[in-house]
Amino acid sequence: MKADAWLLQEFDEKGNIVWSSIMPIRPKELSWFKDLPSKKHNIVLTPMYADHSQAEKFSGVKSYKESTQRLIEANQGL
Repeated sequence: MKADAWLLQEFDEKGNIVWSSIMPIRPKELSWFKDLPSKKHNIVLTPMYADHSQAEKFSGVKSYKESTQRLIEANQGL
């Protein structure tokens, strides 16, 4: 099964997350992590799969402000 997206996370030496990003395609290489030659990067690349059975659909939304408010209310304030 092909992944729908990829979660890329970097952790420090203590296991704390430094940053994360969701990418639509799997990175082919990670050479852009060579920012500091003396720094070691701890990277976790996790495939993500859509669960369409739990998808939320919004239709008939009239304005940007209204759709934003509906999403905020649906997700307990984001």
